[in-house]
Amino acid sequence: MRVRLRSVGVLGLSLALAACGSTPAKEWALLPAGILMASDAGYLNASMLAAGVIFYVVSDPFAPNWSIEEARQGDDRYLLALRLKAIHSGGDGEARQVFKRRAAQLAGQPGFASYEVISWQEGLESTRPFAQRVAFGELRLVRAEPSPGVPVR
Repeated sequence: MRVRLRSVGVLGLSLALAACGSTPAKEWALLPAGILMASDAGYLNASMLAAGVIFYVVSDPFAPNWSIEEARQGDDRYLLALRLKAIHSGGDGEARQVFKRRAAQLAGQPGFASYEVISWQEGLESTRPFAQRVAFGELRLVRAEPSPGVPVR
């Protein structure tokens, strides 16, 4: 049983590393050794592996910390609602950065030069089983001024 768990662990690790698009850091080299030590010590049993898989699926560490819902209010106005993941590792102070990044992308559309923040609010929403950090912002896109001497079509 122990050899089988070790084989499954090493195979799973190999597949995970093969799926990575970049070269892993030096610290990742310690992971196979840690898996082998944990299996030798008897820490890797079916219930522990199942709990690890469930935690990984729920936390989804590679998903973005913030989700954005945007609603177009007019030709040049947008309402952005941001929500932090329920289970996260960091990202508490990133709402304004995420908002500005998305606003800059919207302002990069043809015909617009910049954006103006009309309203902004942050807070906590009490949801079950975890409270979530939320933020809401409204922005207006500023149209680009035509250059002098360039005919307007």
